Amino acid sequence: MSIELSVQYIAIAIALFALALKYKGMKPYIPVAMFSMIYANLWCYIATYFNWWKFPVRTLPLVEDISFTANMITVPIVAMFWVRYSPMSRIKWAFLWTTLLVIPEYLLEQYTDTIEYHSGYQWYHSYLLWLISWFIWYQFHKWFYKDYTKKL
Repeated sequence: MSIELSVQYIAIAIALFALALKYKGMKPYIPVAMFSMIYANLWCYIATYFNWWKFPVRTLPLVEDISFTANMITVPIVAMFWVRYSPMSRIKWAFLWTTLLVIPEYLLEQYTDTIEYHSGYQWYHSYLLWLISWFIWYQFHKWFYKDYTKKL
């Protein structure tokens, strides 16, 4: 098995293990996970169209435009955790999480074939995309449960 597939299977295992450890209380965050899947897939299709990045080695080779590991498992679980546990100082929290995700992404881009950047796309574009995404997912969660929280 290649290093690229190993990294993807490890990412899946870590995400699912974290979710299994903290599954209680995660049910209200399922809509955020589903929204983040759509959001991540949309960005991958945009990236494919503009040739910004691609995923040469995939766990599901039939799906060429997206990374199943990232878009369908890892990103939704990470989005659920971020929205659930984000403190009042969301800016610092967002910078911390973004940094913790972009560093491995950069290393994977440089030293493996898991992801490849093209057409002038750089790590700081990914940093900005992640940073903005946290707040979009959080606002979606607030909007989705707007009526529910008023009743509490």
